[in-house]
Amino acid sequence: MLRTAPRRRRRRGWGLGILSGILILYVAMSVSVFTTPSDPYDVHQIDAVFILGPPTQERIAAGERIAREAGGVPVYLSVWAGVGCDPRFVCVHADPWTTAGEAEALAEAVREDGVRHPLVVTGGEHVMRARYIFDRCVPMAAPVIGIDDHLNPVDWLWQPIYQWGAMVKAFFGGCADGRPTITRSA
Repeated sequence: MLRTAPRRRRRRGWGLGILSGILILYVAMSVSVFTTPSDPYDVHQIDAVFILGPPTQERIAAGERIAREAGGVPVYLSVWAGVGCDPRFVCVHADPWTTAGEAEALAEAVREDGVRHPLVVTGGEHVMRARYIFDRCVPMAAPVIGIDDHLNPVDWLWQPIYQWGAMVKAFFGGCADGRPTITRSA
């Protein structure tokens, strides 16, 4: 009986240590995801606004406001394949529909439309990863800004895990090699 008590305490100590380590890692991941600052930009130098998907109302409102402030520059909107294009936007159907695919779509817009100073708009939780991917995959500086998408409690818990998992994938993966479809308004 005397020998099992220290063994139980040791197992409990290991369990608490592992749980504490996981909790500390999760908090560190959360802080890095939710506190990454947006890039600075000069609204007078922007010649296009590129809104990453999903196209939430908050992202669209911010992108349209910035486009107006920049003198009415075009707004590129990343949407799922098969989704119709609102005539206010240049809709982009990235292939694949991932952040790397969206970066390839912006690179395509740079080639086709002569975009030289784009601004990327995304959710605040996505800034760190989007910046990393766009820095690697777009042939020019593309500042990334984060917009508060009003996440629900489940998203607040899930986003650090998702964003860091996708960051690892981005680190080991490359840029997308798909061919985006760009839909222009009539």
